[in-house]
Amino acid sequence: MKKSVTFLLLILVVIFGVVFGFSAYKLYSIMHEYKVSERRYDSVANAATSTAAPAPAATMAPFEVQGDQEETAAPVETSPISVDFDNLLAQCSDIVGWIYCEDTVINYPMVRGADNDYYLHRFIDGSYNGGGTLFMDFKNDRDFSDPNSIVYGHHMNDGSMFASLKKYQTDPEYYSKHPTLYVNTPTQNYRVDVFAGFVCDADSDTYTIGFPDDASYQSWIDRMVSHSDFKTDVQVTPDDHIITLSTCSYEWYDARYVVLGKLVPIG
Repeated sequence: MKKSVTFLLLILVVIFGVVFGFSAYKLYSIMHEYKVSERRYDSVANAATSTAAPAPAATMAPFEVQGDQEETAAPVETSPISVDFDNLLAQCSDIVGWIYCEDTVINYPMVRGADNDYYLHRFIDGSYNGGGTLFMDFKNDRDFSDPNSIVYGHHMNDGSMFASLKKYQTDPEYYSKHPTLYVNTPTQNYRVDVFAGFVCDADSDTYTIGFPDDASYQSWIDRMVSHSDFKTDVQVTPDDHIITLSTCSYEWYDARYVVLGKLVPIG
C-alpha cells in the first residue's frame, strides 16, 4: 500500500514539475518576445524619428504688413516629432504614417496592407513579430482622406502597442493628461484632438469609413460622442476627418476599445 501511495505521489510530482516547467518556459518565451518587439520598435524609432520638443513647436509664419498695421507673425503649430519617411519607406512600402502620444509608449509606424490580417503578427519588414504592427484598414485611402480612417493595434499585456488606449476608460484623469496625439504622414502632419472613447463590438458601425451625405456623417459623429466614457469640448462636423484607433477589449467576446480623434492639419 505504501509503495502504491509513494509511486502515486512520485507521478504527481513529475506531472506538476512538467506543468510548472512548461508554464515557466511559456512565460519566459512571451516575455522574451515582448522584449524583442520593444527593441525592434525602439531601433526603428531611433533611426527614423527625432523629438523636437516635449510640446508642439511653433515657427513664425509668413505675413504681410498692410497700411499702418503693426508687424506681427502668427505662430504655426508643428508636430513635436519629425519623421524620416524616406528611411521608413525604404524598409517598407506599406508605411502610411507615424503615430505619437507624449508621455506614453505610443510612438510607432503605421502601415496599410492588402488585407487586415497580414500585419497582425508581422514587423514592418514582414518578419514574425508577436505584437504585430499598427495597421490601417485596407479599405481606407492611404492619405487619411476618408471621413473615418481606422487604425488597429494589439492590446499587449506588457502595455505596448495600443494597450494604453484602455486608460481613457479606466483612468478618470487620463483624457485631461492626453487630450491629443500626433500623426505624421509623408505629405501632411496632424494633431489628433481626441473626442470619444468607448467599448463596442468588432462589427459595430463605429468602423464605418464613408457616408452617403453630411447628415448621415453628423448623425454618426453625434452617436459616437454619446457613447464616450469621457466628455470633451472638441467640436466635430462633417467637414472634419476622423481617425479611429482600435484595440481588443475583454468585456465580452469580440469587444473592442476605440478612441476617436479629429485630424487637424498642422505644419
